[in-house]
Amino acid sequence: MDKIIVEILIDLIAGLIGAAFLSALVHLARKVGPERGRRWANKLSRMGWPLLASVLFAISLIRAIVGGNWIAAAVLGVLLLLALASVILLRFGPERIRRLETGARVHGWKILTGVFFLTTVSLLFIDIICSIKPKWCPPCEQIVFVVDLADEEMVVFKDVLEGFERKLGAKVFLMSVNSNRHVARLDKMVASDAMRWDLIAVDNNILGLLVEKGLVEELSKYKKYDELIPQSVLPSLHPLLKFDGRWYLAPFRPNVKIAFYNEEKFAQYGLEPPKNWDQLLEVARAFKEKEGVGRVVIQGYPGKTAALTVFEFVKAAGGNPLTLDDDGSTRAFTFLQRLEPYLAREYAETRFDTANELLIDDEVYLVSNWPYGIKIVVGDLRKDEIKVYSGWKGPEREVHVLGGDVLAIPKGAPHPKLAVKLIELLLSKETQKTLFSRLCWPPVRLDAYDDKPSPPEMAPYLQAVKEALGSAVARPTSPRWTIVEDCLDRAFKGLIREGEDIASLIGYSFYLKMIPSHYVRYRVEPGDTLKGIADRHKTTPDILAKANQIPSTISIYKGQILLVPQK
Repeated sequence: MDKIIVEILIDLIAGLIGAAFLSALVHLARKVGPERGRRWANKLSRMGWPLLASVLFAISLIRAIVGGNWIAAAVLGVLLLLALASVILLRFGPERIRRLETGARVHGWKILTGVFFLTTVSLLFIDIICSIKPKWCPPCEQIVFVVDLADEEMVVFKDVLEGFERKLGAKVFLMSVNSNRHVARLDKMVASDAMRWDLIAVDNNILGLLVEKGLVEELSKYKKYDELIPQSVLPSLHPLLKFDGRWYLAPFRPNVKIAFYNEEKFAQYGLEPPKNWDQLLEVARAFKEKEGVGRVVIQGYPGKTAALTVFEFVKAAGGNPLTLDDDGSTRAFTFLQRLEPYLAREYAETRFDTANELLIDDEVYLVSNWPYGIKIVVGDLRKDEIKVYSGWKGPEREVHVLGGDVLAIPKGAPHPKLAVKLIELLLSKETQKTLFSRLCWPPVRLDAYDDKPSPPEMAPYLQAVKEALGSAVARPTSPRWTIVEDCLDRAFKGLIREGEDIASLIGYSFYLKMIPSHYVRYRVEPGDTLKGIADRHKTTPDILAKANQIPSTISIYKGQILLVPQK
């Protein structure tokens, strides 16, 4: 209400000053202006007040529509029509009506002041009513929710969010921003103290970077952990939400890869879906021998996709993907080298979207992919022969990299309390079930897996996702992970796609050990360059840029927070 009172005072003062100023201009034009100006001033003194009212109400109407205040828009629309009607009546109406021109000439400045006053009071009355938030009043505030979703996901998710607006008491503006730009955009807004985002869904592999740079708020400022995070949240998600015992994040859209296979093709050749590495190799070899081409793929697209594939295989063999200097890492790459000749040739270009296309076109019969493929392949295109299960186990265990997004409130968000309320709505059991049934997003709550999904035929797919999440492993959240990803991708390219000897694994391991492990904040000062900062901290501009997820060629600016290796 304090904000409303301030707006009342400002608008009233502005309205009165504006009325006095325009009245003075008209009076001055009539007294000392040129002949043509005096004629126009005389006309304005007779007809100007309803014309001016029309303009004022039109501007206020646009303001109300842009702000989504439909009650205000309706009231102002009526007032605008009345103002326009008065213009027409004074010009073309009956004699009795046209006599009012005399009164307009005599009391013009009073009428102008009254018009401003009426416009201001009508808007303020509506603002006050909406601040009380009766049930019939539409949301007057708006929060900005930033995501990185596919076009089809955006359409459905917008529809889900619209159903929240009444409970939230605010409109939700869903903004799509590429995840690669999240850090850079947040950096600039925090440095300039001009945050415009209220809530952001971020990839869980950059969580450490956001927290270390101080770009997100602690959620404990607004709610207790147990009050906001449901008890039934998947156990594998809890470690992602806190850093050094401090709570910054909330679960949103967990993701794990599951195995998709063509049931008809497996039955045709008497094969069973593989449950371990040995069976995976046997299935890949059998399809290659029977059809002359590979029908199994792993995701080997250059970049993050190949790095995640390496992460899963190394972890499943008991190795450490941050060092690649152990027996588990050697076993993982040795197995991938044995598997590679039997894979479909498309594996080197396969990622989440092309994997779906290969299944749809019957080019491959087995692939590991994210659950959204269920909606595309089975739901939309009715490829009912495509079935799913959790996947295969390595020599040590079954591993699925935990992907997806979590929710964070940016530092200095305009509406943090509304953002927390939106998080509560998103984490509800009903919402989680809706998001799975409509988008095949894995629920964050265990109790959302207990009930039968809608439609019921989705039950086997939901069960496969639940089993995979039970063996999910999160990627490291340290800023060094983006540099590690680059090295894992190069190791996959050299050892698998290009067939380097397994002994060359030691070279990639050596590079990984050279990556700094600990980072501290550095505030950019005038005259700083990326190279200069890198030299002072005994690292390279390339490593510094990757650790901060910015291009190495980008200009840094005063006040920007960079993470630099600890000396």
